[in-house]
Amino acid sequence: MTLLKTRTSILVVERNSLLRKGLHALFSAEADLVVHATVSDVTEALEVLSEHRIDVVLYGASESLAAAEHDLVRLLDRGAPCRVAVLSKHERPGEVEMYLSSGVSAYLPEDVTSDCLVSVVRGLAVNRDRVYIMASRSGLGLAAGQRGTQLSSREREIMGLVANGLSNSAIACRLSIAPGTVKRHLRNVFVKLNAVSRIDAVNKARAAALLVPLC
Repeated sequence: MTLLKTRTSILVVERNSLLRKGLHALFSAEADLVVHATVSDVTEALEVLSEHRIDVVLYGASESLAAAEHDLVRLLDRGAPCRVAVLSKHERPGEVEMYLSSGVSAYLPEDVTSDCLVSVVRGLAVNRDRVYIMASRSGLGLAAGQRGTQLSSREREIMGLVANGLSNSAIACRLSIAPGTVKRHLRNVFVKLNAVSRIDAVNKARAAALLVPLC
């Protein structure tokens, strides 16, 4: 009896049409990978994700860090099992930290070699606990230096709700995200603030003026 090997399903989110086509051709040439769709923005990506099982989302980062963070919140807050890999066009101050705190599983420069990119996508599909980072020493140093002092906009929003006594399930309902996503954000906050409890995290976030007021 011959066992059929499951192929890794990929969704490419990239504004540049030439790059979209190039990524489609790259992955389609691999027998164990399949490009389910290539789209130009996150709105289209969410439509695909709502109807199909995707293993890895390859996201071409927006020129604006704020826009990229907003895109990733929309992708990751779905609570879907897919993993997100970012292809960055520029390495800017705070970029590595922002992407990692958002919950992406891989951060790679846009000029990464094709062999490396294919290898990372395969790795993401096999090991859900592994994170892949390819950045300059200065970029990694900046990320390490900022850890513990910089929360993402979603993390600040969640901490504002925690400070007002909301449970994880209540926060999830309020923000229309999965409870597991709330837990993931809180784990990130605990690490960044070196907090040992929700109360400790709230106190440290309040002291650093990182809380978003409850509206």
